[in-house]
Amino acid sequence: MSADDRAGRPGEFDLWRRLTLMVGQLNQSLERLLASEYQISLPELMVLVELRYGHERGTRVQELSAAVGLDQSSMSRLMTRLENKGLTARVSCEHDRRGVYCTLTPAGAERGERAEARCREELTGLLDVASFDDRWASLVARFRHTAAGSVTP
Repeated sequence: MSADDRAGRPGEFDLWRRLTLMVGQLNQSLERLLASEYQISLPELMVLVELRYGHERGTRVQELSAAVGLDQSSMSRLMTRLENKGLTARVSCEHDRRGVYCTLTPAGAERGERAEARCREELTGLLDVASFDDRWASLVARFRHTAAGSVTP
């Protein structure tokens, strides 16, 4: 096997590296915005959004963990923080008392909706700026092309 075969297709690693850097910078900007304007973190917003678009009875903690990419322990701590802020509640499953569902409180639905709208607005602005940077322009173009074909929240 040649060195070229082991290296993968030309540019994949570089593209991945640039994507990781860009996403990291976007996330840092969104984290600052969410902390200052809504007193929540980006993972907390992701949970509020999942609950908002999920089943009205709520969503199991395990499903939320998978949806936002957190392990069970991290998700449990995050859910406790959201409950302490009055944004979510845990409800026992009627059919299986061991099962626990997470639901939004009215305050959680309202704050999540406002924070999501603000993040969408901020992300558009950040991507507009990034589209003029040679490091990010091709990534932003691919991202926007893919997002334009998406219909799910």
